[in-house]
Amino acid sequence: MKRKEFENLFATFNENGKQIWVITRVKELPKPIVNMALNLAALDFIKFININDEALATSNENYPKRPKVPITNMNHETAIGVQILYSPVHKYINFYDINSPIKGNGNKMVDAILRALPKDWHPSVVMDWSNGFWEKMKEKYANIEWIM
Repeated sequence: MKRKEFENLFATFNENGKQIWVITRVKELPKPIVNMALNLAALDFIKFININDEALATSNENYPKRPKVPITNMNHETAIGVQILYSPVHKYINFYDINSPIKGNGNKMVDAILRALPKDWHPSVVMDWSNGFWEKMKEKYANIEWIM
């Protein structure tokens, strides 16, 4: 999807208090990544989304001295966010960071991402320190072929 197209789609959210940034060097985005960003922006607790040519990060908070960098760090006391790495060439997404001090929001973020995942793409979790969260997600989304 060309830059002008996805900027038009993101404009409504940007006008309503959300902030969706795509770094300048990105002239095109895969449609699944745009759809994931739109699904995440629709979540009431998400405020900030940053997209580059290989990652999408979203959160309710940004770093204080880095206003366009959403906080996704695991075990952060207040930030609710997720970061995925993606490859349209290899057709995968990797859940790199996810954090939610509020029960249920992690599930909502995963759902927002996986709802936009094409059937020929595959999600992965390379490092799992979740104490069972990803096993539950893998069971819930058993119709998707996971790379684990």
